[in-house]
Amino acid sequence: MLTKLRLKNFKAWKDSGDIRLAPLTVLFGTNSAGKTSIPQLLLLLKQTAESPDRQRALQLGDSRSLLDVGTYDDVVHGHDLSQPVEFTLGWSLDNERSS
Repeated sequence: MLTKLRLKNFKAWKDSGDIRLAPLTVLFGTNSAGKTSIPQLLLLLKQTAESPDRQRALQLGDSRSLLDVGTYDDVVHGHDLSQPVEFTLGWSLDNERSS
């Protein structure tokens, strides 16, 4: 299970700091605060993992994708192309899950 996420230079987030994730996570905030960016990154990671194109570090999408966020210029914070988009994931392997 994912337990932690951190975004750097992704959309509205210069640096999100550690975001704690739980079995039930609720995101709230003002409009344009970056709430939608969090599940978007997770979907981008999923479609990147499922993509046959191993030349792309992050599959930003196209007309056949679950999510199309445009170009790197569209997703990098402040449209600053000199900055890398970074993310960190934390997870736990819980073997005691109930069915």
